[in-house]
Order: sequence, then structure tokens, then C-alpha cells
Amino acid sequence: MGTTIGNILISYDVDKLHTQVKTTLENLGYMDKFKNSNDPKTYHLPNTTLWHQKKSSNQAINDLKIICANLNVKLEKAVAVKATEFVGV
Repeated sequence: MGTTIGNILISYDVDKLHTQVKTTLENLGYMDKFKNSNDPKTYHLPNTTLWHQKKSSNQAINDLKIICANLNVKLEKAVAVKATEFVGV
């Protein structure tokens, strides 16, 4: 479970250093916005929600755990899911 590589969406809550956690994930290729091919608009995800094109859910959670441990941040909760369609406002 959680081993399929593809588009994943991860959302999390941490107790501090929100910007540093997010920036570190972005340095690993996670993105906080998306754009559909038939729509010129760019959609921004909520503050602590990111997506990646080539990860599994397990890899995403593991990346987040490692980052939090390295920054001495408490990971309060997180979820990572395989994402096949993106719709936004």
C-alpha cells in the first residue's frame, strides 16, 4: 500500500517552522500550484498541501518525516494520496 509512483498530494500540520518545511519539500520537487493544459489559470494549493509528479505516498510521508526530524519539528498529522485529477478554485 502506498507504493505506486505517480502524482501524489500531501497535506500536513506541523507545530513550527512551516515555511522551512515547505521550502525543503519544494527543494525535493514538491509543488504548491498546478495548471491544467486546457486552462490558462494557475491554481495554488492550501498552505501546507503540496504535490509531486514522481513519488509514492510512502515516499512522500517518509520525506516529510525526515525533514521534520532534521528541523526538530513536530509532525502533528499528515496524509498522502495518489492524485489522478486536479480541480481548483
